[in-house]
Amino acid sequence: MTPNLILLEVRVRKELFNLEKLVEELKTITRMRELKVNSMRVRACASILHDFYSGIEKIFINVAREIDQTVPKSEGWHRELLEQMTLDIPVKRPAVIGPELAMQIQQYLSFRHRFRNLYGYELEWGKMEGLTSNMESTLQQLKDSVEKFMEVLAQITE
Repeated sequence: MTPNLILLEVRVRKELFNLEKLVEELKTITRMRELKVNSMRVRACASILHDFYSGIEKIFINVAREIDQTVPKSEGWHRELLEQMTLDIPVKRPAVIGPELAMQIQQYLSFRHRFRNLYGYELEWGKMEGLTSNMESTLQQLKDSVEKFMEVLAQITE
């Protein structure tokens, strides 16, 4: 492995660990029976969902910076970065994630946009509930994809 790949792997694993902590934090909140679906619970879950997407994006930015050597900078850079991670770039790297996982992650990106552009009291539990219930499986799919990606990347660079 080249030093950049070692650094990339360490950074990616750190973010995956942080994402696991978010899943556990979300589980703790959802187990708290006294916290019915009220504004405090909605705000807490919304913050976790925002952080979840941000952590995924940090992984993608690290791949884009270290391997692709280009991070999108346009107004729609978040969507472009997500799409970039679905691309198989010959000689450089395989796709980091598949199109199905990208569609799931797109939902978290869309929520991130809502979270950042609404007041907390405007957030609706109904628009978040599916994201919270799918967060753990989305993370597992991401971990599986990233593991495969890192294995293939190591083979390419050897």
